Amino acid sequence: MRGDAMDPRVGRLLEVHPHGLTTAHLHRAGVSDTVIRSQVAAGVLLRLRREVLVDRRVWEASPPWERHRLRALAVAGSLTSLGTEPGQVALSHRSGLVVQDLDVHGSDDEVHGSRVGCGRGHRSGGLWVHAPVPPGQVTDQDGIPVVRPALASLQEAVVHGAECGLVAADSALRVGAATPEELRSLVDLSCLRRDRPAARLVADLADGSRESAGESRTAWLLHLLDIEVECQVEIYGPAGWLVARSDFRIKGTNVLLEFDGRVKYDDRDVLMAEKVREDRLRELGYEVVRLTWADLATPGLVRAKIRQALARASLRRPA
Repeated sequence: MRGDAMDPRVGRLLEVHPHGLTTAHLHRAGVSDTVIRSQVAAGVLLRLRREVLVDRRVWEASPPWERHRLRALAVAGSLTSLGTEPGQVALSHRSGLVVQDLDVHGSDDEVHGSRVGCGRGHRSGGLWVHAPVPPGQVTDQDGIPVVRPALASLQEAVVHGAECGLVAADSALRVGAATPEELRSLVDLSCLRRDRPAARLVADLADGSRESAGESRTAWLLHLLDIEVECQVEIYGPAGWLVARSDFRIKGTNVLLEFDGRVKYDDRDVLMAEKVREDRLRELGYEVVRLTWADLATPGLVRAKIRQALARASLRRPA
C-alpha cells in the first residue's frame, strides 16, 4: 500500500535526501502542501517538526539511537543558521555525538544545538539551542557543523547526567576522538555552567579502556556503589599462558566482573567457550560475577551479587 501511495517526486527526493526532507526541498521539486499532507496521511512521510519530514518506513525500522541521528540530520537540514560563523548553530550534546557515530545512552526526542561563539539559546518545536561554545570547539562532519566529541560528551553530562556523559566520553576516548587531557581542560567553559560538577565527574572517570557502552554503564554503577576496580585485567595461568581478559577486577580481590550485553547465546560453541573460560578462572581461584543490562537497573541486586562473590573468594586460597 505504501509503495502505491508514494508520489514519484517524493520517492526521488528521499533518494537524494535519505536522512530527511524539508518542506523547502519538497516545494522546490514542485510538491504542494496538499500533496505533502496526503503523503503524511498515507504513511509515506513522518513529520518530525512542522517543516521536517522523514521516510516513515526507515524511521520505524530504526533503533532509538539511530532515530535520534535521523532526527538530528533532518533538523540540521532545516536550519538556515547552521554553520561555524558567530551566532550560527552547530549540532551538540547527544545530537552532535550520534552524528559522529559515538555511543549515547538513553532516549531524547529533542535535537540539540549550540550557538557558535555568541548568541542566545532557545527551545521550541523539538529543537533546543544551547549556550554558545567557542568556535574552536566546532568541526565539520559530512558538511554539518558539530561540536567536537570531548565537549559534546561533557555537554551530554550537563543535560542528561554523568552516566550518559561517561558513556559518550568513554566512546570518544576509545576511538581516539578525544583525550583525557582535552576533557579536563574544557570543564570550566561557561557553556557547562548548568551542571559543572557532572562535567567534572565525567572528565575524572572517563577511561578509554572500557570497550562498550555496557562497560561504561557498569563502571558508573560501580562508582555509585563505591567499589574500586581495575579495568581490562589480564589473567594468566601457572605456565604463563593468558587465560582471560576480564572487564573488571575488584581491587585487592580475586573477584572479576564481566558485562554481558547479549540477551541470549544463539551459537552453542560460543556458549561453551564462555563456560570453559569461566571454569578455568574458577580453577585459578577467581570468582566471576556476570552482569547484564537488566542488572544495571537494579543496583541492590548487583551489590548483593558482589558481596556474595567476595564472601566466596575469601574462603579460597589465593590464586
